[in-house]
Parts: sequence; C-alpha cells; structure tokens
Amino acid sequence: MNALDGIKVVDLTHAISGPTCTQMLRQLGAEVIKIEPPEVGDAFRHYTEHAGLPKMSIPFAAVNAGKKSVTLNLKSPEGLAIARRLASEADIVVENFRPGVLARLGLGYETLRADNPGVILLSLSGFGQTGPMKDWGAYDHIAQAVSGMAVMNANADGPQKVGMPIVDSFSGYLGVIALLAALRKRDATGVGEYCDVAMLDAALKLIATGVSVWSYTGEAPKGTGNRGYRLVATAEFYPTADDWIALGANHQHQIAAMFRVFGHGEMIDDPRFRDHQARVENYAALKAWLTDYLSARSAADLERDLTAAGVPAARIRDVGQIAADPHLAQRGLLHQAALSGTQQSLAVVGPGFKVEPPAEMPTVPRLGDDTDAVLAGLGYDEAAIARLRGAGIV
Repeated sequence: MNALDGIKVVDLTHAISGPTCTQMLRQLGAEVIKIEPPEVGDAFRHYTEHAGLPKMSIPFAAVNAGKKSVTLNLKSPEGLAIARRLASEADIVVENFRPGVLARLGLGYETLRADNPGVILLSLSGFGQTGPMKDWGAYDHIAQAVSGMAVMNANADGPQKVGMPIVDSFSGYLGVIALLAALRKRDATGVGEYCDVAMLDAALKLIATGVSVWSYTGEAPKGTGNRGYRLVATAEFYPTADDWIALGANHQHQIAAMFRVFGHGEMIDDPRFRDHQARVENYAALKAWLTDYLSARSAADLERDLTAAGVPAARIRDVGQIAADPHLAQRGLLHQAALSGTQQSLAVVGPGFKVEPPAEMPTVPRLGDDTDAVLAGLGYDEAAIARLRGAGIV
C-alpha cells in the first residue's frame, strides 16, 4: 500500500514547480489527472532535449511520469463544466497560473469549495497570491535574483544563479508538504483548505540561515564561491592531477586526520593552522599549501584515503557519473518510466526517500492519452466524446 492510495488529484499545472509537486503525489500513490490544452498541451512538452516524439521532451517526461493526460479547453463553457466535475470528485486541485487566472476561468477556490467542501486547492506562483509583487512574472532565475540567493552564490564575476531550477523544484516540494498537512486536517475536520506557495518564499526558506544572519548582524551574506559554510580552506573544491576533489574537513579531528592522510601530521601544530580561528585568519596560506599538495595527487586516491580516515571528501562527478554509480542502484532512487508509444524507457528520480514505490512502471503520457477513459468515467459515451473532440473542447 502507498501512502496516498485513493487520493485523486486534478493537475492544472505546467512547466516545473506544479508538475514536480503533482509527480511527488503520484509517486506516493495518488491518482493524478493532468489537464492540458488541446493540440499544444503543457508548453514544457516542447522544451529542450527532445525525446524525438511529438510533444514529448525529456524535461517534461522527468516530472510527469505516471500521470493521466486529459486535453480540455478551459475557455469553453463545456470544457469548464468538465473540469468542475473532475474537481468535485477530487481530494486535491493543484494550479500554477498567475494569481487570479484560475478564478477568472471560473475555477477559483470558492467555486470549487461550493461543489466539494472537502477539496484542497494549492496555488503555486512566483510571488504568492497577496502582496505588492503578486502580479510579477517569475522564472526560477528571477526568484533566485530577487531572493538574495544569486548574491549568496556570487563569485568574482558577480551574482550567479544555481545551475538547475532549484527554486522551481523546491516550491513543488513545499507544495507537497502543505498538501499533506491540509489532508491530515481535512481528514480530521472534513473541511478543505486553500494553500498558497510562492517561489520567492521557497527561495528564502532555502537560504533561511542567511536571513537570520542578516537579522542579527545587519550584514547580508555575500558569495563565497566554492568555500564551505565555515569559510575554511579545508572545506572547498580543488583541482587535482586528474580531476577535482571536494574537501569537507571542518572540525579539528577531521583536519588532523586529513593532514595525517597527507603525510604531514605536523601541519596541525603549525600556529597558523592550529585551530579554527587561526585557519580562518590564514586562509590564503592554507589554501596555497593545499592547492600545491593536491595538484600532484589523484582525485580517486584522495577520495578513497580520506573517506577511509573519516574525513568527508568526494571526487566531483557529473550527473551521468553519479546516476550510473552502484550506490544509487542499491538505494533504489532511480525508477524506470515508459515513454508512451515507444519501447524505450528512461530513468526518473523517485520521491527522494525510502518508501515502497508503486509496483508498476509509470508511463509518461502522450498529450490526451487518457481523455476518453476519464470522460467515460464521468458518464460520457463514445458519441458524446466524439462531439467534444469535433468541437475542440477536448
């Protein structure tokens, strides 16, 4: 049994944040019905790294496996009526339009609640449903820019964004937490709830320690490049003879062990490096020593010797190298998903924690794959479905 077996989700989302949220719900066992515009579908279907199939990009597949795709024109009265019927039977509705769009379509929370008092609506947006910024457009890098994250990630070239859409993804995960809390409350009271998750809020949650540092000191944290959070040279990225290594020696026993592995145990008695304060004050000298020493060593050997001595360290890998590592196979993190219409499968990342996954291999749906089946479940016969399709409603 999965945690969300029996939970029905109507998914009105697109791009990354909303689909990430609803995919996690699917991975926990919920039934997710993804509503997409006819003909075009979610714009993310047409993104980069295309799968070679019509309207099926790999980024889209990565966050939509296992869902049911229903095409529906929400701007038509009959399409809107079908969406309301689906929502009236749902436990959860998730959307990530700009604030106010859902209500203008006729699917706002008050409307949904009138049909279904127990329904939970989650709205994901760039800046939230309230506040002076609520109508601003947002992408992941915009949220990183506004939140202070890009400054905290700055290097000598200036502010830098995190490479992947981290705020989009984390917003989706916060949405799941909000929905699980709302479900527990609904189960106790029978009353649904409206959940409001903003990318800006999610970004600040990610850098919460920096916010508190600013509050106490009055100084906004600045970028530290590849230095670890304690700002010591023994926790940083370094080039080696053949690759890159990440050192994570933060505490006294770790640093002493690191120097012993290097065959230079005397370094811990050097007054410049004897304790944390000295190492911070003499950062440049210690970094120069480490740069010189590590440049003649193999990254793989360093990783092996340091980790064996209890010192956090890792050869820097790319996604392909870690995805193919036997460790992930043992963890069961990567699941295989089928691409509808082909014999090919692709790896998708599971929920990120150890739970029993759904027994079946999820399928990434082609646009409208499940329209007929879902409409039949609402009582539409073949002639009625054909009429809806002819009218461009589905």
